[in-house]
Amino acid sequence: MKKNKKNILGLSILEALVSTAIIGIGFVAILQMTNYSVQSIYTSGERTKANYLTNLIAEDVLGHKNITTGSARNFSDYLFDNEFNSNFCENAATGTASANTGNIYGDDEVDGPLMKTRKWQAILNSKSYLNCKGTNERRNFRVFKIGSQWSAEPGILENTNTRSINGSEVPYVTDDLMYIGRVQINLNDGKKRKYLYFQTDYVLKP
Repeated sequence: MKKNKKNILGLSILEALVSTAIIGIGFVAILQMTNYSVQSIYTSGERTKANYLTNLIAEDVLGHKNITTGSARNFSDYLFDNEFNSNFCENAATGTASANTGNIYGDDEVDGPLMKTRKWQAILNSKSYLNCKGTNERRNFRVFKIGSQWSAEPGILENTNTRSINGSEVPYVTDDLMYIGRVQINLNDGKKRKYLYFQTDYVLKP
């Protein structure tokens, strides 16, 4: 009996310390993986929301391209002269940006283009839709005008590139005017950038 008791001894202090260290290293690795997973889920969610909001702006422009205001011939012409910018993330650090700015359906009389830009401002100036991780994030929408050499439109980007068809040099841009929209949303304090370029409208050559 005495011999059996000697063989059944408890763990030594050294063995207990080694076991504790191994278990501790395992828990630290698990916690790091959990934190990485949470950050990955958050980043993926922000990218998904940015894709949705980018498509929302593009659908608004394409679906209402014929609405007019003032001297603008169409919605794209209005957006060319009135670039949309959301400075929510830039002002978030100073506390000057409200949680939700922009009155979409106010008491004042607003036209279609102004209502759309107010809608974008209200959505992109709210943390409920897209959060800010720094002041280097941008949320804007611009429209560029591209014309050929015969276009008389002022302030456009002139495309003089040509291609050869049946021995004749023909311009790539055969419309009198083409509108190209660019949606830009910067995420992760400007480290991740989302761009969407698309044709918003065109004017046929007379």
